[in-house]
Amino acid sequence: MSERVFFVALVLFSAYLLKRSGVFTEESSKTLIDYVLFFSLPALVIQKVREVDISSETFTVVIFAWTTIIFSMLLSFLVGKLFRFEDKTLRSFILVSSFGNTAFMGYPFTFALFGEEGLKYAVLYDQLGSFLLVVSLGLFVATGRFSFKEVITFPPFIALVFAFIFKGIAFPQFIKVFLDVVGKSLIPVVLFAVGLRFSPSRIFNSLRGASLAILLKMVVAPAGVLALMKLLDMSELYHGVILLESAMPPMVMAGVLAIKYDLDDRLAISAITLGILISFLTVPIFMGVFVK
Repeated sequence: MSERVFFVALVLFSAYLLKRSGVFTEESSKTLIDYVLFFSLPALVIQKVREVDISSETFTVVIFAWTTIIFSMLLSFLVGKLFRFEDKTLRSFILVSSFGNTAFMGYPFTFALFGEEGLKYAVLYDQLGSFLLVVSLGLFVATGRFSFKEVITFPPFIALVFAFIFKGIAFPQFIKVFLDVVGKSLIPVVLFAVGLRFSPSRIFNSLRGASLAILLKMVVAPAGVLALMKLLDMSELYHGVILLESAMPPMVMAGVLAIKYDLDDRLAISAITLGILISFLTVPIFMGVFVK
């Protein structure tokens, strides 16, 4: 786990240093974001969704994911209105308060706590839960309007449909290698893009909004999930993974959408950066309560 934290920090810090030295500019991040949205993320989606097995447990995981995210969106909207956030800030706030980093942080957390068996449930939560909603409702929040055309022409969504259509068809080995290599490029590239937008002063400029987002995403939402599980006496493996994924820090993709659609990227990046660090305190607390 510590190696992955240092990896995140090193990529972000390297991008920041290269920006400060003049090699890159903040505007360079937009090209990298386009690379992610149009190339590496679709490849990763096709690869991972084809690996998912559909079962009754699948629906339980997905329903919990959708319910948690939609509840978080409604709550963050009300909180944002209460604090009178302007439109772009409100939309960024909703994104980072609702969508968790269920892949990059969720997968290693799950593997560390539940092993390979738990990892398959994390993939379900991420791909059929978080991802489906971020390319639909998340895109709606980011653009401020619902456009069916924009959703169905969104490259990751096209990749998702493609993955389900060709799920039972074997791909040639060279296609598998292509998807694997391109998909693996997503994490460093998207972190580098976020790092180019990072500035220490921005954390403090957006500290109130980022702190509120982290409170809703990493404390209120998982507390609600935990309370429901305790009430229903749910203790199975996949329920533990559901709680774990619900407690993840804000999704990097939320920052991608904030940058792509010129929202309040300062708030988004602050929440993402702080959330990663704080997750190593909050996640063990929630998981400790769950297993008691």
